[in-house]
Amino acid sequence: MILSQKTSGEKNLTDLYEELGNLKHDFRNYNLNRLILSKIKGKSILDIGCGAGHLLNMLDKKGKKAFGIESNKDLIKLAKHNNPRLSILCCPAEHINKLKEKVDTITTIDVLEHIKDDKLQVKKIYEYMDKGGQLIIIVPALKFLYGERDKKFGHYRRYSKKELYQKLSRQGFKIQHIRFWNMAGFIPYLFYEKVLKKDLNTNLRTKEKKGILNKTLSTLLNLWFKYIENNFDFGFGLSLICVATKN
Repeated sequence: MILSQKTSGEKNLTDLYEELGNLKHDFRNYNLNRLILSKIKGKSILDIGCGAGHLLNMLDKKGKKAFGIESNKDLIKLAKHNNPRLSILCCPAEHINKLKEKVDTITTIDVLEHIKDDKLQVKKIYEYMDKGGQLIIIVPALKFLYGERDKKFGHYRRYSKKELYQKLSRQGFKIQHIRFWNMAGFIPYLFYEKVLKKDLNTNLRTKEKKGILNKTLSTLLNLWFKYIENNFDFGFGLSLICVATKN
């Protein structure tokens, strides 16, 4: 049986999260979630497309009132296995307009690229939010990098900084801050995706036992993301991070 892009993308995402395990070794997602956590305002948070629940788990430990929506049942099971207390509704991101509970902050991490009509999704988020509500959004950056890895995980697109800014502002959002993130991954990604035509190796981020060299490299990368990537915008990187508010 041939799987559709959406179904195969969901399966590939589940396999990736299972391979990565918790955030103990995954320096990329650990530090990204720490950065997001530092920008969250208010006591109530909705994480759209919460995946394996890593951000929700961190928010739970901080005593925040947080819940997520996620369409991938296998990822929900993985999230609940890691923390049974997590509150996750099984539904697509497109169904946000059916939710009744309002929140102070909405986060959507590596989700918008999975949605075919992203303009409509941004509109639904805007209409759902109360005035003054905050949106934190992360998407894959640099359109020329779009390739097989994006297709593998069900991405319809990558974004330029200008495009993301316009899609949010045209729906009424006031952009507070927008920047690139993950400069360190740019060269390896470019080399594997465009030169070698191979899938990027993520072994350094997995829970698998590592040799001295890989363990040292993983530790150094964790420090790089913690002290450099999370504090400086180099003007390019694999991701875009945007903080916006509803006017």
